[in-house]
Amino acid sequence: MKLTVSKGELATKISMVSRVVPAKAVKPVLQGILFKVSDGRLTISATDLETGFVTEVREFNADEDGAFVVEGKVVDEVVRSMPGDQVHIEYDGISATFSSQKSRFTLPTMNPKEFPEFSPDVTGEEITLSTTQVETMLERTMFSAAKEEIMRNLNGVLWEFDSDYLRFVAADGFRLALAETTNDSGFLGTFLLSLNSMKDFLSSIKSASSDELIVRTDGRRVGFTFDGTQMVVRVVDAEFPNYKTVLPKDFRTRVVMNNDLFIEVLKRVSIAAKLGSETVKLEIRDEVMRVSARSSDRGEAVEEVEVDVKDGEDLIIGFNPKFLLEACQHIDTESVELNFKDSNSPVQINPVDVEGYLYIVMPVRLI
Repeated sequence: MKLTVSKGELATKISMVSRVVPAKAVKPVLQGILFKVSDGRLTISATDLETGFVTEVREFNADEDGAFVVEGKVVDEVVRSMPGDQVHIEYDGISATFSSQKSRFTLPTMNPKEFPEFSPDVTGEEITLSTTQVETMLERTMFSAAKEEIMRNLNGVLWEFDSDYLRFVAADGFRLALAETTNDSGFLGTFLLSLNSMKDFLSSIKSASSDELIVRTDGRRVGFTFDGTQMVVRVVDAEFPNYKTVLPKDFRTRVVMNNDLFIEVLKRVSIAAKLGSETVKLEIRDEVMRVSARSSDRGEAVEEVEVDVKDGEDLIIGFNPKFLLEACQHIDTESVELNFKDSNSPVQINPVDVEGYLYIVMPVRLI
């Protein structure tokens, strides 16, 4: 089998599917990428049995149908490094040779019959969403998910469709991020998708040329179709906590301040926090917020910031500065609003006069 493929498109598609290729696998074929020519179509596939990609290459010529598997990470690096605008591929049943201009790589292949069968077609109700909107909502939430895979119910992003809104929610037990948009699909339901799969998905849709995203779910899997690519993700078999119980219902102190200024202050004061208890103290009094951190043997950092206290009482409260920073860094308005109930309750952080997303951060005990 001989193929001629556009180098730019081939490199993009291989890079996309190779994201799910595991570094180590029980079966060597799982570390491979399947190239398949059939019925006038060239598809490239990869799976780690949790997540699978199938994407179609549009610009190619082939002399016959056929299939082969090559190691994913290697072929990704090979194709990206090749000169020229086209890549020629020749498969002889034992190896696959990739060549362009004077560059030539011969790679061993694996039996395509051993490649795991997974269907990219998920049956179920079809939901049409905006790729751009989903990308924005994921960026605003997934950083708050638990990083430890052992925490299955928190190591992911909850997709929640109710009668009015589509919400993405992520939490790690210390903070929570929520983003929402109107649900015009008519679909009602929820599913939890792993953080790793959402990272792969987000990276893939960033390069999509179409704003149409088709979502289907059968309860066990979720299928995404976008820009000639199909991605299938297994639903996490774990129950996401009832996040609504941690959403504050009333506030006693509401503060508005410049977001960029608050970020810079937190970065500076965090230097001292890293050397000590990894805690910053916020003291709000008389239109001033005093931000401080100290280390018993490395000193103390203090900054005062003028704030607009919209409501409430003086307050002293402590936080992990990383959680405050990451929340504010995902707010894209000039001003940020901090809403407090008391010194022992979580703060709600949100943009000013903009609906659609918010962050909850639990306080820490001040020593």
